[in-house]
Amino acid sequence: MVTERQHEILNLIVEIFTKTHEPVGSKALQDSISSSSATIRNEMAALEKKGLLEKAHTSSGRMPSVEGFKYFVEHSLTFDSLAEEDMYQVVRSFDQEFFRLDDILQTAATILSDLTSCTVAVLDVEPSQQKLTAFDIVILSQHAALAVMTLDESKTLTRQFAIPKNFLREDLREVRNLVLERLLGKTVLDIHYKLRTEIPQIIQRHFVTTDNVLHLFEHIFSDLFTENVVTAGKIRLLDFADIGAYQFFEFPQKVALEMRSNLAEDEMQSVKVADSREPSLAHLTVVTTKFLIPYRGFGILAVIGPINVDYNRMMSLINLVNRVLMMKLTDFYRYLSSNHYEVH
Repeated sequence: MVTERQHEILNLIVEIFTKTHEPVGSKALQDSISSSSATIRNEMAALEKKGLLEKAHTSSGRMPSVEGFKYFVEHSLTFDSLAEEDMYQVVRSFDQEFFRLDDILQTAATILSDLTSCTVAVLDVEPSQQKLTAFDIVILSQHAALAVMTLDESKTLTRQFAIPKNFLREDLREVRNLVLERLLGKTVLDIHYKLRTEIPQIIQRHFVTTDNVLHLFEHIFSDLFTENVVTAGKIRLLDFADIGAYQFFEFPQKVALEMRSNLAEDEMQSVKVADSREPSLAHLTVVTTKFLIPYRGFGILAVIGPINVDYNRMMSLINLVNRVLMMKLTDFYRYLSSNHYEVH
C-alpha cells in the first residue's frame, strides 16, 4: 500500500530523474514536499522496500526501479496532455503537399522520432480490413502487363507480371472480369478466402489450362496481405537497447504483429513498461496508440524507447503528432474523395 505522501514523492522522483538521469536525493524534494528531509528519506526508504525505488551505488540518491516506472504509468501518467511548446515544429513539418499516404505517415514517424529521441513505427489500416475498390489490367508490351488495384478508394498498388505464354488478350480480359465480378468490393480477408475456395472452381470453368491462371491470381494479389510499416529512428535503438532490438526491426511484418498485439480491439492507447512479449523489446517501453484515418479506419503509431524515458513529455508529443496527423489525413482524403485518384 503506497501512501499519498509516498505517491507524491515517487511522482517527483520519476519527473526529476527522467529529465536529469541522475539519482534524486531528499534535498531535491524539499521545495515540493512539505516535510523534513529526514521524513522524506524515511519515505524514500519505504518506497525502496516496496521495490519502487532503487538506491544508486555512487550517491545517497535514489532512482525509480522498473516497478516504480510501471506504478507511475498506471497511477499517475496523464494521457490527454499536449506539448504546446512543440506545436509550431510539428505543424511546420506537415506544411507541405503530399501525394502519397506513405509520405504523410513517414513525416509523422520522423518528427516524433526527432522530438522523443526514440524509435517510431507507424502502421496503416490493418490489411485484412481494407476493401478492393478498383481493379484493372494494363498491357505494357507483347509479353508484360500491369495489374492496378485500389484499396479503400485511395491506396493504389501495382503488380507487374509476365503474360502467360498461352494467353490471348481475351484471356486477360477474362481475368479482369472475374476480379471485377467476384472480388471487387470485398475485404482483403474475403479475397484471401475466395482465392483458395471459390476462384479455383470458377477458373476451371473459364480456362482450359488452369495452373498458370491460379499462379497468376496468387501473384497479382500477394502484396495485399503485406503490412505497410513506416519507421523512423531505427538506429536510435542502439542508444538504449541491444542489437536484438535493432535486428527485430529488420522484419516489418513481425514489427506490425507485435505492435498490433499491444492493443485490444476496443483499446485506443497502451503503455507497456518492460512488458513486451517480444524478447528483444522486453526491457524497453513501448507506447502504442491508434489514430483515425478518415473513411478507412484506424492506423497505429508506436514509440519504442528506454524505460527511463520522460513519460509525460512523450505522451504529450504523441498526442500532438496524432492530432496534427489526423487533420492532415482528413484534408488528404477529402481531396481524394473529390478527385478519385492518388498521385504516384
